[in-house]
Amino acid sequence: MLRFSILALVAFMLAGCADRHPFEPQLSVAHWKDNYKGAVALTFDAWTPGHPSIVVPELQKRGMVATFNVITGNVSDWEPLRKAVALGNEVANHTVTHPHPNGISFEQEILLAKQKIEAEIPQQRVYTFAYPYGEFTDSLRLYLEESGYVAARGVKTPMPGEDFAFSDSVDYFDTKAYSVMTETSLADFATQLGNVEQSGGMLTYLYHSIYSDSIKDFSYAWVIDSTFRQQLETLMLYDLWVATYADMIRYHRQYCATKIEKVKSSPTAYVFRLKAEKSLDEQTPLTLLFKSSIDGIYVEDACKIKVMQDGKQLSVKPVSFNILENGKVRKAFSYDEYVFDAMPNGGDISIELNK
Repeated sequence: MLRFSILALVAFMLAGCADRHPFEPQLSVAHWKDNYKGAVALTFDAWTPGHPSIVVPELQKRGMVATFNVITGNVSDWEPLRKAVALGNEVANHTVTHPHPNGISFEQEILLAKQKIEAEIPQQRVYTFAYPYGEFTDSLRLYLEESGYVAARGVKTPMPGEDFAFSDSVDYFDTKAYSVMTETSLADFATQLGNVEQSGGMLTYLYHSIYSDSIKDFSYAWVIDSTFRQQLETLMLYDLWVATYADMIRYHRQYCATKIEKVKSSPTAYVFRLKAEKSLDEQTPLTLLFKSSIDGIYVEDACKIKVMQDGKQLSVKPVSFNILENGKVRKAFSYDEYVFDAMPNGGDISIELNK
């Protein structure tokens, strides 16, 4: 009798999902991938000796990635860079010889550097640029924009409000960076992380030399390996997406260019599309966030959720967030919020409720 009552209750709840009202989920585009509160890019200039020997292994241990801005004329061995890219890192353009911008040949310094990187690392396209000395001219900016770059990083420290928090009124070709110097304290490093987590924006760190007792890397603004490890461990305490500079910028550009457009709804399905309203050379997948309760009933208790786009089923997972316990971070998961990644202009997307 009890078993029959439970089955009847479940059937009633399923019927409620199917019969009472059209399915209208609370749906939004997450500001950052996987619904992180903010985004951080670690950028390293000039591919100095500590980068392959210290930085890449330390990032790999923590499942992190970074962007390495390479002066191609200084690279004699490309294999370590290929290995870094295979781990998810980005190799970006920092010119052939690191010149000041006035009077240079863009073809000789920028185009040849880009061609060299893409020839040596064919699995990766060059999307971003780092200005040598942080200097640029209007003609250099225009050249980069017309050549298909998505952003360029300088060296100036961002001011309040220059963190790209949910705004499309930003200059992608003058992005600011917080320079990590020899004297940078861990407290100052953490303050920047706390600010960007609170604002929901993005933060770019700029490193130069990383050294140890065995790796002599003293080209500029050197940071000892033990301090660098502490900085990475501190970064892990925050609910921030650690991405390459290119991935962070491309997500932000796509987010600002994309809107949700409803197609139709029924008691068992909601159909919509992600419409990119601005012209982008390439589309970047976005994370969608939706609440799974309908009329007070949790969908996971009453219905199976299936998300489809262009005939393919998309992976759906609960929203996760960090909880700090005894100085350590653990992941916790939401009971009624889910995320999935979908492609703008990639066809209609359906959230289906199946009995």
